[in-house]
Amino acid sequence: MSQTGRIRHGLRYARGISKAFERGEWFPGRVRTPLAGAPGGSGETLPTGGPLRRLRQELDWVTHSTHVVPLRGLSRPVRLLHLTDIHVRGVDPWLERLCARIADCRCDAVVLTGDVVTRGWTRDAADLLLSSLPAAELGHFAIMGNWEHWGDAPVEVWEPVLARHGVRLLRDESVDLGPLHLAGTDDLLSGEPDVARALAGLPTDRQSVVLTHSPGLFPAIARPHVGLVLAGHSHGGQFRIPGLGALFVPRATDAYVAGWYAQDDSHLFVSRGLGWSIAPVRLWCPPEIAEHRLVPPRS
Repeated sequence: MSQTGRIRHGLRYARGISKAFERGEWFPGRVRTPLAGAPGGSGETLPTGGPLRRLRQELDWVTHSTHVVPLRGLSRPVRLLHLTDIHVRGVDPWLERLCARIADCRCDAVVLTGDVVTRGWTRDAADLLLSSLPAAELGHFAIMGNWEHWGDAPVEVWEPVLARHGVRLLRDESVDLGPLHLAGTDDLLSGEPDVARALAGLPTDRQSVVLTHSPGLFPAIARPHVGLVLAGHSHGGQFRIPGLGALFVPRATDAYVAGWYAQDDSHLFVSRGLGWSIAPVRLWCPPEIAEHRLVPPRS
Protein backbone atom coordinates (compact mmCIF):
# COMPACT_ATOMS: atom_id res chain seq x y z
CA MET A 1 0.00 0.00 0.00
CA SER A 2 1.35 3.46 -0.90
CA GLN A 3 1.93 6.17 1.69
CA THR A 4 -1.15 8.01 0.42
CA GLY A 5 -3.19 4.81 0.66
CA ARG A 6 -2.06 4.22 4.23
CA ILE A 7 -3.02 7.77 5.17
CA ARG A 8 -6.49 7.36 3.61
CA HIS A 9 -6.91 4.00 5.33
CA GLY A 10 -5.93 5.57 8.65
CA LEU A 11 -8.41 8.41 8.19
CA ARG A 12 -11.22 5.98 7.37
CA TYR A 13 -10.31 3.92 10.44
CA ALA A 14 -10.33 7.04 12.63
CA ARG A 15 -13.74 8.07 11.28
CA GLY A 16 -15.02 4.56 11.97
CA ILE A 17 -13.81 4.72 15.55
CA SER A 18 -15.44 8.14 16.01
CA LYS A 19 -18.78 6.89 14.69
CA ALA A 20 -18.61 3.77 16.85
CA PHE A 21 -18.06 5.83 19.98
CA GLU A 22 -21.08 7.96 19.08
CA ARG A 23 -23.18 4.77 19.13
CA GLY A 24 -22.31 3.87 22.69
CA GLU A 25 -21.87 4.93 26.27
CA TRP A 26 -18.68 5.55 28.24
CA PHE A 27 -18.54 4.32 31.84
CA PRO A 28 -22.11 2.97 31.73
CA GLY A 29 -23.99 3.81 34.89
CA ARG A 30 -27.02 1.54 34.52
CA VAL A 31 -25.14 -1.76 34.72
CA ARG A 32 -26.82 -4.51 36.73
CA THR A 33 -24.73 -6.99 38.66
CA PRO A 34 -25.02 -10.34 36.86
CA LEU A 35 -26.00 -13.54 38.62
CA ALA A 36 -23.27 -15.94 39.68
CA GLY A 37 -24.12 -18.23 36.77
CA ALA A 38 -26.87 -20.12 34.99
CA PRO A 39 -29.80 -21.35 37.08
CA GLY A 40 -28.34 -24.87 36.94
CA GLY A 41 -24.68 -23.80 37.17
CA SER A 42 -21.94 -22.52 34.84
CA GLY A 43 -18.30 -23.33 34.17
CA GLU A 44 -15.47 -21.71 32.19
CA THR A 45 -11.67 -21.62 32.09
CA LEU A 46 -10.32 -18.07 31.70
CA PRO A 47 -6.86 -16.91 30.59
CA THR A 48 -4.35 -16.03 33.28
CA GLY A 49 -1.40 -13.68 33.60
CA GLY A 50 -0.65 -9.98 33.82
CA PRO A 51 -2.07 -7.19 31.61
CA LEU A 52 0.58 -7.41 28.88
CA ARG A 53 0.23 -11.17 28.56
CA ARG A 54 -3.56 -10.85 28.51
CA LEU A 55 -3.39 -8.27 25.72
CA ARG A 56 -1.45 -10.80 23.63
CA GLN A 57 -3.71 -13.70 24.59
CA GLU A 58 -7.26 -12.53 24.70
CA LEU A 59 -8.12 -12.04 21.03
CA ASP A 60 -6.95 -15.60 20.32
CA TRP A 61 -7.91 -17.29 23.59
CA VAL A 62 -11.43 -18.53 22.90
CA THR A 63 -13.03 -19.83 26.07
CA HIS A 64 -15.72 -22.50 26.02
CA SER A 65 -18.31 -21.79 28.69
CA THR A 66 -20.98 -24.31 29.68
CA HIS A 67 -24.30 -23.47 31.31
CA VAL A 68 -27.06 -25.70 32.63
CA VAL A 69 -30.57 -24.31 32.26
CA PRO A 70 -33.71 -26.16 33.44
CA LEU A 71 -36.72 -25.40 31.24
CA ARG A 72 -40.23 -26.26 32.34
CA GLY A 73 -41.92 -28.68 29.92
CA LEU A 74 -38.75 -29.68 28.09
CA SER A 75 -39.18 -33.28 26.90
CA ARG A 76 -35.48 -34.21 26.84
CA PRO A 77 -32.04 -32.56 27.25
CA VAL A 78 -30.94 -30.29 24.39
CA ARG A 79 -27.49 -28.79 23.81
CA LEU A 80 -27.46 -25.34 22.16
CA LEU A 81 -24.22 -23.97 20.72
CA HIS A 82 -24.39 -20.17 21.03
CA LEU A 83 -22.14 -18.05 18.76
CA THR A 84 -22.39 -14.28 18.46
CA ASP A 85 -20.59 -11.09 17.42
CA ILE A 86 -17.95 -12.79 15.29
CA HIS A 87 -17.61 -9.67 13.11
CA VAL A 88 -16.26 -11.59 10.13
CA ARG A 89 -14.29 -9.46 7.69
CA GLY A 90 -11.91 -11.44 5.47
CA VAL A 91 -10.23 -14.82 5.59
CA ASP A 92 -7.21 -14.65 7.90
CA PRO A 93 -5.38 -16.95 10.37
CA TRP A 94 -7.57 -15.80 13.28
CA LEU A 95 -10.76 -16.82 11.46
CA GLU A 96 -9.25 -20.13 10.35
CA ARG A 97 -8.29 -20.99 13.95
CA LEU A 98 -11.75 -20.01 15.18
CA CYS A 99 -13.45 -22.14 12.53
CA ALA A 100 -11.39 -25.14 13.58
CA ARG A 101 -12.53 -24.64 17.20
CA ILE A 102 -16.17 -24.32 16.19
CA ALA A 103 -16.05 -27.40 13.95
CA ASP A 104 -14.93 -29.51 16.92
CA CYS A 105 -18.01 -28.63 19.01
CA ARG A 106 -20.87 -31.06 19.51
CA CYS A 107 -24.48 -29.92 19.90
CA ASP A 108 -28.13 -30.51 19.02
CA ALA A 109 -28.70 -27.01 17.59
CA VAL A 110 -26.58 -23.99 16.64
CA VAL A 111 -27.80 -20.42 17.23
CA LEU A 112 -26.12 -17.28 15.86
CA THR A 113 -27.32 -14.17 17.69
CA GLY A 114 -26.24 -11.50 15.21
CA ASP A 115 -23.20 -9.50 14.06
CA VAL A 116 -21.81 -12.57 12.34
CA VAL A 117 -20.37 -10.20 9.72
CA THR A 118 -19.41 -6.54 9.75
CA ARG A 119 -18.75 -3.79 7.22
CA GLY A 120 -16.29 -4.94 4.56
CA TRP A 121 -17.10 -8.65 4.96
CA THR A 122 -16.30 -11.00 2.12
CA ARG A 123 -18.35 -13.89 0.84
CA ASP A 124 -15.36 -16.23 1.14
CA ALA A 125 -14.99 -15.43 4.84
CA ALA A 126 -18.70 -15.86 5.55
CA ASP A 127 -18.74 -19.16 3.64
CA LEU A 128 -15.71 -20.41 5.59
CA LEU A 129 -17.36 -19.65 8.91
CA LEU A 130 -20.79 -21.02 8.06
CA SER A 131 -19.33 -24.19 6.54
CA SER A 132 -17.50 -24.84 9.84
CA LEU A 133 -20.71 -25.03 11.90
CA PRO A 134 -21.00 -28.53 13.38
CA ALA A 135 -23.76 -30.92 12.41
CA ALA A 136 -26.85 -30.35 14.54
CA GLU A 137 -29.86 -32.66 14.65
CA LEU A 138 -32.32 -29.85 15.42
CA GLY A 139 -30.87 -27.34 12.96
CA HIS A 140 -28.95 -24.09 12.59
CA PHE A 141 -30.58 -20.69 13.24
CA ALA A 142 -29.61 -17.03 13.06
CA ILE A 143 -31.06 -13.59 13.73
CA MET A 144 -30.14 -10.13 12.48
CA GLY A 145 -27.66 -7.99 14.41
CA ASN A 146 -26.96 -4.30 14.00
CA TRP A 147 -23.97 -4.95 11.72
CA GLU A 148 -25.99 -7.16 9.39
CA HIS A 149 -28.26 -4.12 8.96
CA TRP A 150 -25.38 -1.62 8.79
CA GLY A 151 -22.65 -3.72 7.18
CA ASP A 152 -23.93 -4.54 3.70
CA ALA A 153 -25.78 -7.68 4.78
CA PRO A 154 -29.48 -6.72 4.66
CA VAL A 155 -32.02 -9.51 4.79
CA GLU A 156 -32.21 -9.90 1.00
CA VAL A 157 -28.43 -10.46 0.86
CA TRP A 158 -27.78 -12.26 4.14
CA GLU A 159 -30.68 -14.72 4.15
CA PRO A 160 -29.57 -16.51 0.92
CA VAL A 161 -25.97 -16.71 2.22
CA LEU A 162 -27.20 -18.39 5.39
CA ALA A 163 -29.63 -20.65 3.54
CA ARG A 164 -26.85 -21.97 1.30
CA HIS A 165 -25.29 -23.43 4.47
CA GLY A 166 -28.54 -24.70 5.96
CA VAL A 167 -28.96 -21.84 8.44
CA ARG A 168 -32.48 -20.47 8.90
CA LEU A 169 -32.89 -16.75 9.57
CA LEU A 170 -35.57 -16.06 12.19
CA ARG A 171 -37.21 -12.67 11.68
CA ASP A 172 -39.73 -12.03 14.45
CA GLU A 173 -40.93 -15.63 14.22
CA SER A 174 -40.79 -18.93 16.05
CA VAL A 175 -40.12 -22.53 15.11
CA ASP A 176 -41.06 -25.86 16.69
CA LEU A 177 -37.95 -28.05 17.04
CA GLY A 178 -39.80 -30.96 18.64
CA PRO A 179 -38.42 -31.05 22.17
CA LEU A 180 -38.10 -27.25 22.19
CA HIS A 181 -39.66 -24.10 20.71
CA LEU A 182 -37.29 -21.38 19.52
CA ALA A 183 -38.04 -17.76 18.53
CA GLY A 184 -35.94 -14.93 17.13
CA THR A 185 -36.43 -11.17 16.96
CA ASP A 186 -35.09 -8.38 14.80
CA ASP A 187 -32.42 -6.17 16.41
CA LEU A 188 -33.48 -3.45 18.85
CA LEU A 189 -30.80 -0.92 17.82
CA SER A 190 -30.88 -1.16 14.05
CA GLY A 191 -34.09 -2.98 13.15
CA GLU A 192 -37.78 -2.90 14.01
CA PRO A 193 -38.43 -5.83 16.35
CA ASP A 194 -42.02 -6.99 16.81
CA VAL A 195 -41.88 -8.96 20.05
CA ALA A 196 -45.55 -9.92 20.02
CA ARG A 197 -45.21 -11.38 16.53
CA ALA A 198 -41.98 -13.19 17.39
CA LEU A 199 -43.51 -14.88 20.45
CA ALA A 200 -46.97 -15.50 19.01
CA GLY A 201 -46.24 -19.12 18.09
CA LEU A 202 -44.71 -20.14 21.42
CA PRO A 203 -46.70 -22.47 23.70
CA THR A 204 -47.69 -21.02 27.05
CA ASP A 205 -47.74 -24.33 28.94
CA ARG A 206 -43.96 -24.80 28.75
CA GLN A 207 -40.85 -22.65 28.48
CA SER A 208 -39.11 -21.72 25.23
CA VAL A 209 -35.87 -20.04 24.10
CA VAL A 210 -35.75 -16.62 22.42
CA LEU A 211 -32.84 -15.15 20.43
CA THR A 212 -32.31 -11.39 20.31
CA HIS A 213 -29.15 -9.48 19.44
CA SER A 214 -29.28 -6.42 21.71
CA PRO A 215 -29.95 -7.35 25.36
CA GLY A 216 -31.83 -4.12 26.00
CA LEU A 217 -34.91 -5.87 24.57
CA PHE A 218 -34.95 -8.38 27.44
CA PRO A 219 -37.59 -6.62 29.61
CA ALA A 220 -40.00 -6.62 26.67
CA ILE A 221 -39.42 -10.34 26.03
CA ALA A 222 -39.45 -11.70 29.59
CA ARG A 223 -42.58 -13.63 30.54
CA PRO A 224 -43.32 -16.93 32.32
CA HIS A 225 -43.21 -19.11 29.20
CA VAL A 226 -39.88 -17.67 27.99
CA GLY A 227 -37.33 -19.52 30.09
CA LEU A 228 -34.15 -18.43 28.31
CA VAL A 229 -33.16 -15.39 26.23
CA LEU A 230 -29.80 -15.45 24.41
CA ALA A 231 -28.13 -12.20 23.31
CA GLY A 232 -24.77 -10.64 22.47
CA HIS A 233 -24.01 -7.14 21.11
CA SER A 234 -22.06 -5.77 24.10
CA HIS A 235 -18.85 -7.82 23.64
CA GLY A 236 -18.94 -7.87 27.43
CA GLY A 237 -17.50 -4.37 27.24
CA GLN A 238 -14.52 -5.81 25.26
CA PHE A 239 -12.08 -3.79 27.40
CA ARG A 240 -12.63 -4.21 31.13
CA ILE A 241 -10.78 -2.97 34.20
CA PRO A 242 -10.92 -5.07 37.38
CA GLY A 243 -13.01 -3.25 39.96
CA LEU A 244 -14.46 -0.87 37.37
CA GLY A 245 -15.97 -3.25 34.81
CA ALA A 246 -16.75 -2.26 31.23
CA LEU A 247 -15.47 1.15 30.15
CA PHE A 248 -17.72 1.34 27.07
CA VAL A 249 -20.81 -0.43 25.77
CA PRO A 250 -22.84 0.08 22.58
CA ARG A 251 -26.33 1.54 22.74
CA ALA A 252 -29.16 -0.97 23.35
CA THR A 253 -26.98 -2.89 25.81
CA ASP A 254 -28.77 -1.06 28.65
CA ALA A 255 -28.05 -2.69 32.02
CA TYR A 256 -27.05 -6.11 30.64
CA VAL A 257 -23.33 -6.17 29.81
CA ALA A 258 -22.29 -9.82 30.17
CA GLY A 259 -23.36 -13.02 31.87
CA TRP A 260 -26.63 -14.00 33.50
CA TYR A 261 -29.62 -11.88 34.52
CA ALA A 262 -33.18 -12.72 35.58
CA GLN A 263 -36.60 -11.15 35.45
CA ASP A 264 -39.26 -13.24 37.16
CA ASP A 265 -39.21 -16.67 35.45
CA SER A 266 -37.05 -15.59 32.50
CA HIS A 267 -33.26 -15.80 32.39
CA LEU A 268 -31.05 -13.78 30.03
CA PHE A 269 -27.55 -14.77 28.96
CA VAL A 270 -25.39 -12.08 27.31
CA SER A 271 -22.36 -13.60 25.60
CA ARG A 272 -19.06 -11.70 25.34
CA GLY A 273 -19.00 -12.74 21.69
CA LEU A 274 -16.07 -13.83 19.56
CA GLY A 275 -14.88 -10.86 17.51
CA TRP A 276 -14.10 -7.22 18.11
CA SER A 277 -15.25 -3.77 17.06
CA ILE A 278 -13.64 -0.31 17.12
CA ALA A 279 -10.15 -1.80 17.69
CA PRO A 280 -8.67 -5.33 17.84
CA VAL A 281 -8.18 -5.25 21.62
CA ARG A 282 -9.72 -7.21 24.48
CA LEU A 283 -8.72 -7.04 28.12
CA TRP A 284 -10.16 -9.18 30.93
CA CYS A 285 -12.90 -10.07 28.44
CA PRO A 286 -11.82 -13.06 26.30
CA PRO A 287 -13.90 -14.27 23.34
CA GLU A 288 -16.48 -16.90 24.17
CA ILE A 289 -18.13 -19.95 22.67
CA ALA A 290 -21.12 -20.74 24.89
CA GLU A 291 -22.80 -24.13 25.28
CA HIS A 292 -26.23 -24.19 26.92
CA ARG A 293 -27.31 -27.55 28.27
CA LEU A 294 -31.09 -27.33 28.51
CA VAL A 295 -32.57 -29.94 30.83
CA PRO A 296 -35.99 -30.85 32.20
CA PRO A 297 -36.42 -29.59 35.77
CA ARG A 298 -35.97 -32.08 38.57
CA SER A 299 -39.30 -33.13 40.04
